[in-house]
Amino acid sequence: MKLLSLSSLGIAAVSVYAASTNTTVSTAGLQSTACVSSSDNSNLYTTVSEVKHAQLFSIDYHNTYKIVNNLSTNSTYVLYQCGSTKPSINNASAFIEIPVKDSAAWSTSAAVFIETLGVQNTLRNLGTAPSMVSACLQALLQNIIDPFNESNSTATDEQEDANDVVFNMPGGEDTNTTNTVYSVEYLESSALGRAEWVKFFAAFFNAEERANKLFGAIESNYNCYAAKADQEYNDIRPVIAWTSYAAPTEYNNNTAYWQISYADYKYVIVRDAGARMLNTTGPQATIFNTAQSFLDALEDVDILIDESFVSYDYNTLLKNYGITDPSKLDYSWLTTSRVFRPDRIQSTSGGLGWFEEPIIFADALLEDLIGVAHPKFVQDGYTPIWFRNLAKNETVVVLTASNCTDIYAQLPDSAQQCSSLDFQSANPSDADYSGVEVNQTQDLIYDLSDSEVINGSDNEGGSHTDSSTHSSSSDAPASLFAQSKASAVAMVAALAALLFMAN
Repeated sequence: MKLLSLSSLGIAAVSVYAASTNTTVSTAGLQSTACVSSSDNSNLYTTVSEVKHAQLFSIDYHNTYKIVNNLSTNSTYVLYQCGSTKPSINNASAFIEIPVKDSAAWSTSAAVFIETLGVQNTLRNLGTAPSMVSACLQALLQNIIDPFNESNSTATDEQEDANDVVFNMPGGEDTNTTNTVYSVEYLESSALGRAEWVKFFAAFFNAEERANKLFGAIESNYNCYAAKADQEYNDIRPVIAWTSYAAPTEYNNNTAYWQISYADYKYVIVRDAGARMLNTTGPQATIFNTAQSFLDALEDVDILIDESFVSYDYNTLLKNYGITDPSKLDYSWLTTSRVFRPDRIQSTSGGLGWFEEPIIFADALLEDLIGVAHPKFVQDGYTPIWFRNLAKNETVVVLTASNCTDIYAQLPDSAQQCSSLDFQSANPSDADYSGVEVNQTQDLIYDLSDSEVINGSDNEGGSHTDSSTHSSSSDAPASLFAQSKASAVAMVAALAALLFMAN
């Protein structure tokens, strides 16, 4: 697999990492940046964030403090203005003075939320630094931010204690939880719900104005894409399956397995992209113990998105899927070479950009998926940012610190403005739609009752609320767990339990 630099690939959408040569820190869009006196009880937070799509956090505003609730972990974080009297709140998980001056993040997604808000000047420590794909966070890691010393627990504890807040994921091994804040954006049931966690992080930096503006633009652009896709592709909706393979290891009893992911946010975004999701009638029946039963379920799939927790070429995928002669299988995803992986954007160490920007920029993610499902959806064609066609041996883009020219700029949205695009209607005679059933709008139902299914453990998240039958799933990203303060054994155990399916 050939690796290319960002500039040599020529994908304009990804060049958003380059902003300007300015490295000053802007305070525009931040409120109450100064400390107050202990007697001050005036309303400091005139700009507030309302939660519309996210279901797993809430924010309550008071004159000099905020109460942020993680509804998934039942954690309550009391954020009070520096200098003000510390509120008396029972059963609070942590009390954090705001605006936060020194912060740390164990997961790459948390770090990129912070960068998107333009408050990365507060970052002091990051976990699993080599996995970071963001060019400007890589640049900060070279000169300003220190990686967590993961080989020395005492040193790590000291680093954590030196920060006002440490953003982590549930399951991390923090010994000091007085300043630990858990985020679970990956558990949300919609792409917009995941993106709205920018408001959660903004509360710690008094950056509500920035978060509201940012999310408002994402939401508007997302809705435009969804509306246009529904109009142009309502009659031709290819079936998409999100799949993965796990090789035999000591952590899965040396037994290989195959999986089809049914994460709720994928259901929503696949439909919003003008496509259909492969569905099953079995309760949480997603994991197969033979390649043949797995392939049987994929017979009528048009597009395959492989999320195996390995990096490999197309021939290796075929081998792992038990396919010795593709010409003998009349599967649409094989005959039309529509096999993708969300690994186009990487760091030099193989960290995936898939776990960073797509979580925040739901509109860019939707645009990318439309480009996968309907490759001629704009007049000039579209090259997906994160999805790489493995069957066509498309190249990987490697981001480095050299791709950043403004380390303190807000990370911009890589999505195009939907309102300025002319979508091309789906044409049944187009080779890209070979085998796609027309006038089909519902999910493809596949009965797994007779298949060799192990279990349905892909069910960490909230339930899907429409009429379709499928197992609910969070699709908690294993790479994010790898980017938390967990031992190698615990990390792999988490991977085996969650059956890595991206985020």
